[in-house]
Amino acid sequence: MRIGYLGPAGTFTEEALDIWIKPQLNLEKYKKVALPSIVDLIKAVGSDVDIGIVPIENSLEGSLNITVDSFIHGVKAMIKGEVVIPVAHHLLLKSNIPLNEIKEVLSHPQALFQCRKYLMENMSCARLKEVSSTAEAARLVSESKDKIAAIGGMSLTKIYNLKVTAENIQDQENNMTRFYILSTEDERVTGRDKTTLICSVENKPGSLYGILKVFADKGINLTKIESRPSRRVLGEYVFLIEVEGHKLQEPLESALKELRASTSFYKILGSYPKFQLYNRSL
Repeated sequence: MRIGYLGPAGTFTEEALDIWIKPQLNLEKYKKVALPSIVDLIKAVGSDVDIGIVPIENSLEGSLNITVDSFIHGVKAMIKGEVVIPVAHHLLLKSNIPLNEIKEVLSHPQALFQCRKYLMENMSCARLKEVSSTAEAARLVSESKDKIAAIGGMSLTKIYNLKVTAENIQDQENNMTRFYILSTEDERVTGRDKTTLICSVENKPGSLYGILKVFADKGINLTKIESRPSRRVLGEYVFLIEVEGHKLQEPLESALKELRASTSFYKILGSYPKFQLYNRSL
């Protein structure tokens, strides 16, 4: 089984993948495949890889728009699981140099955003450079002779032979990232399920209220709602919604039928088990 993740080796996406794999599969029956971007990863599901894992939201910075938009605009992959992990960011260097001599700091855009306070207070003169992943930032620093730094996880120090100059530089200690597990089909009923869907309604008063009322009237809890531009007309939006329950069980099954009749666009992205609390022993 080929399982895709955002590479190169050492990303938080790979860490989340390892956590999901251990209780799920015989470790000898899978092959990890590193892909260069989230878009490439999502598109590869069902062709180059059997399963993929992508970040969907962070507790400090919110949703990853690139993941949400990929689902809205044509991706066929379905959600079959989720993983939540704590994220600790560290400042990584090839050799020990003073912070005021660092010319550039590289990392994934989300990692840079999550460390804004530290960077402004300690390295305001350094240029921030966005790259495809924290691991790619570490790789570039390890191969460079310039005075540059990377932001990423502790595992990168061993993989790319880097030194930690500052630990836990994220803006808040309780920094969590949630990931979707993707495949060509979702999961069967487990009794502790969530369902994710996307839909849009006419741009008129009460349209969004009508969507929310369907779930409220049946006592269904919404765990997430996100709006993104439809890319067709200014002011027209598509909503990504997560609710508790499985699409094949009541009361959600009947709620989804009712919702389908009242929306202009509707698609279920998958029903899947809620992630159980992160266990460091895994």
